[in-house]
Amino acid sequence: MAVIARASLVEYFKVQVEAALAAQHVPASEDTAHYVVQLLADTVRQDLPGRAAALLDPRPLALRLADALDERCPAPGRALRDVADAALLLGGYFKARASAHGLPSTYYHRLGGFAYGYHRLGGFAYGTLGHESQVLAPIFSDLAARFAQYAEALGEVGQRAGMQTPSGLVRALEQWQQSRDRVTERLLVERGMVLPRGGRPRLQ
Repeated sequence: MAVIARASLVEYFKVQVEAALAAQHVPASEDTAHYVVQLLADTVRQDLPGRAAALLDPRPLALRLADALDERCPAPGRALRDVADAALLLGGYFKARASAHGLPSTYYHRLGGFAYGYHRLGGFAYGTLGHESQVLAPIFSDLAARFAQYAEALGEVGQRAGMQTPSGLVRALEQWQQSRDRVTERLLVERGMVLPRGGRPRLQ
């Protein structure tokens, strides 16, 4: 049952992530896109509470980053990866939730980009992940270099998911009325909304 659920989640996020990356013209590598899809699937799965808890640890990310860089950290590579992944999720897929705490997207972009790219600065970073490091290093380099682009694409995936309910659609509409965000506008139009520059929006 868990295997079927995982396969369904992976396929769902694969379609959504690839569509968002294409719509936003992000030059993503296949390996990086696959990593991001797996990250989303693992975050929402019910049978991986430990992984989800590590990614969505409620402690401030800056504090978690400091702990990961502390020489006393027992698993610094893993801790740093969790910080980077969490920043990508909070600055992207869960952006609406994170913004409610008053933190701008740039906070997550800078912190996550630093965490993914720390190995460039001569830190221990991902070498401590053992055999995984050779596979993950180019993926993390890509995420570090284009963190904001990947986060914005994941933000689109999260926003699209939130629009599946009437209340979510209303929230997105209210957000667009305040921000006139182009991605939000495109998603609302896809949902059948007519968005005039003046007056009240309506369904087609």
